[in-house]
Amino acid sequence: MNDFLAPVIQTSLDLHFGRVSPLSATPDSQPQLISAASALMRAITEGLLALDEGEIADTTVQRHVFGKDTALPSWLVNRGLVVCDNDRQQLEPTVCTLLENSFNRRRFLDFLSNELLYHCWKWSQEDEKRHFAVRWITELRENSYCLELNTLDYVIKLGDNVIMRPGKEDDAYHWYLRSIGTITLIDLMAKPVFEFTARLLEAKYKTTFILEAFKTLFQNAARPTGLDRFAALVIGEIPKVFALNDYQEARKAAQPAGKNAAEPSPLELLRCLLNNFDSCTTRQYPDARFRLGSEPPQSLASRVAAMVWLRRTLARVKTLQQKKNTPTRGLQVAERTVLLSALDQKSILYFNLFTDPNDTAINPCHIRTVKDDSMVVQSPRGNRLNDAVPGQEVHGYFAVVGANKKSTYCDFRTVILSVACPDPSHCLVELSIPAAFELTRRNHKRLPIDPAVVELFELSAPAPDADWNALGSIEKWPAPFCIIPDSAAHCRIKDLSAGGLMLEIHENAPAYDYFTETSREHSLLAHIQLAGRPNTPPLRLGIRLEAKRIRDFPPLHKKYVGFQFTEAGEIRNERFVRLAPIGKDGLYLINDWIFRNGLAR
Repeated sequence: MNDFLAPVIQTSLDLHFGRVSPLSATPDSQPQLISAASALMRAITEGLLALDEGEIADTTVQRHVFGKDTALPSWLVNRGLVVCDNDRQQLEPTVCTLLENSFNRRRFLDFLSNELLYHCWKWSQEDEKRHFAVRWITELRENSYCLELNTLDYVIKLGDNVIMRPGKEDDAYHWYLRSIGTITLIDLMAKPVFEFTARLLEAKYKTTFILEAFKTLFQNAARPTGLDRFAALVIGEIPKVFALNDYQEARKAAQPAGKNAAEPSPLELLRCLLNNFDSCTTRQYPDARFRLGSEPPQSLASRVAAMVWLRRTLARVKTLQQKKNTPTRGLQVAERTVLLSALDQKSILYFNLFTDPNDTAINPCHIRTVKDDSMVVQSPRGNRLNDAVPGQEVHGYFAVVGANKKSTYCDFRTVILSVACPDPSHCLVELSIPAAFELTRRNHKRLPIDPAVVELFELSAPAPDADWNALGSIEKWPAPFCIIPDSAAHCRIKDLSAGGLMLEIHENAPAYDYFTETSREHSLLAHIQLAGRPNTPPLRLGIRLEAKRIRDFPPLHKKYVGFQFTEAGEIRNERFVRLAPIGKDGLYLINDWIFRNGLAR
């Protein structure tokens, strides 16, 4: 260890083995100590990145930071004792030998830097402490690889409330201060992680299907002790986490075709990550270097790991549901066969025009013929589809019934080839055969809703950790972010069934930006009031629901959000509601309301 960082390592050894004594910091000396600690951190960075080799910063500050029992990290002492067979006389030369390894040396020096950073905060004035994290985080924006991670699909960006409790100085908070600008491996297979994630899924989704999918994934990941076991937590300008397995899959996809390298170990991937960060740290911005972090408190690790498991579980559930929803009997997913089934069953096809943003009409048609490359539909007089021009894109959907008597709804996009009007009562519209159909199986038919019958619709978003038992009164619900009717008519219920509803949202509506892929599956609360027949009271319901499908149609400047009802209850005495789970037959009160008001067809 003859480089210019050797005195830093030697000072830590001297402290641990009692050759020098720790020093205490006085209030008057704290500004100078902060400056010395910052200078030492910069020197360590320059030494590790080989940016410079100059005069070492004053190592005296280490004596103000570390004591005899804290000068060396526990992992280094424990590994040294194992190597030297617990011979204390051989511990120091063993530790020196271990530190000759470049990775061990970096890990040790990063441990020193983390503690120096924490003590810079500890020695700061109270008013400066409030802005300490922001000031250091700002430097990390100069690391382009850290910013690049924000754009990758497999990276989960975390809110500050996941990392630490706002305003509370607990173990997680102090760990965070040490860890600004670090990469840490999180063990996804720890027992507390499993228990925390299981409780979270059980409370959030109240369904054994999702919980069982998580347990199966967890058990499968436990068998091979490879990349599935770890995730990387990056405390950068935005805290983020990603599974090492996802990171490796992205690396493989970027490699030239035919190049099959051996599966790397978690440690090798961690080194690769560090190299990527280091290569984006310049001489001008050494404070943008990322360090190896220390193990976080278990409660924090469980929260972060749960985010990884939540995404992985929901992706798995989505895959299983897609397989489940794909018809396997009575209907094949070949395009012409789907259309021939619709022709035989005289199914009604509904079309939306894309190019007219003011057109929200649903154009009902039925199939006349199915050719090899096109189909011809008969469109009644008055349909806007009759005014379409060749080349215009349309969105269509229809339902067919399989051998199991269940309806499968088919969504597709296609292009108009020609429009002919041989009869005053209808036109014949020829469309190209769609390239693909999106199939969904439903238990309840969707019914278009007249806006006049919706007396009130309010949508609220409780916090993810909300106590649902405390929401038995609508007065305690959060303020609604979507209200119908609204004066601008930016939102409307497009259709309704006993199992859910479709909400049409214009881009100028406040709720438009809320519904993104990240908000899918989040539980919401709806207060809905539907007008009844004359001399009958309206139907007032409180409903717990989740957004299952979000479709963005830029030409229409609208989004269509499909919701599934999970719990519901009738509102009593103008405010009280007791939510109960909804069975497979859907919400009876809505089915009954549809029947009594003559809307079924």
